[in-house]
Amino acid sequence: MSLLVGGMLIFSRLGGMLMAMPVLGASGVPVQARLAIAVPLSFLLLPLAAEAPPPTALSALIGGVVCEALLGLLMGYCMQLAYSAFGIAADLASTQAGLQVAGMIDPLTLAEPGVLGVLATWLGAGVFLGADLHLHCLATLGASFHDVPPGQITSVMAGAEGLVRLSGSVFATAVQLAAPLTVFVFAVNLAMSVLGRMAPGQQFFHAVGTTFQVVAGLALFAIALPAMLRTWLAWLPAGLEAMSTAARLAGG
Repeated sequence: MSLLVGGMLIFSRLGGMLMAMPVLGASGVPVQARLAIAVPLSFLLLPLAAEAPPPTALSALIGGVVCEALLGLLMGYCMQLAYSAFGIAADLASTQAGLQVAGMIDPLTLAEPGVLGVLATWLGAGVFLGADLHLHCLATLGASFHDVPPGQITSVMAGAEGLVRLSGSVFATAVQLAAPLTVFVFAVNLAMSVLGRMAPGQQFFHAVGTTFQVVAGLALFAIALPAMLRTWLAWLPAGLEAMSTAARLAGG
């Protein structure tokens, strides 16, 4: 009976993280796929349930399941927040390049970002899976059961401090990733404005300005993309660190 209760607590934390983590937690991923991952892993992690006595009262069991699910969601959102930095950078670049009006449906998130935002979603998912970061997320979750055994969470709100710490640097990282394209497009717009002022009677600069901005923005984005992905990938372990911090703080 104790292993069954422990298994429920482990499944709750694991299922919560799978619902919120990048790629595997996307809206376009079937629920059955997440269940196919969560159930076998819960059995593998079942020996960790013996490290702490499970709750015996029904109210304590329900509270434990809810807290475990919330902690799993919190840990998943920590990684999701770090993962979103590249998408934010692509949306900023798309806006600066004048491509935000061309919206597309993203099949993973079912959202409608700009063209570069959809491209960033697919590239980011490929890099995330190719670098085995989904496995690192699962390993971090497994390690969290040593720091906070099942049913021993003291305060989920305390664990949210890890998410707050991370959120302050996500936007700064996104701006840093999009900075080359932003500066370049600003310089193009400035040059077109100066040329338009120098020859106010000529509509040529106004006619080709937007087209040149889009073409130049796409070209620079293609050139800067490998460096952007390398910088983003080097920064992503901050999400794993935030996951560990959230678990430690939640366990008191």
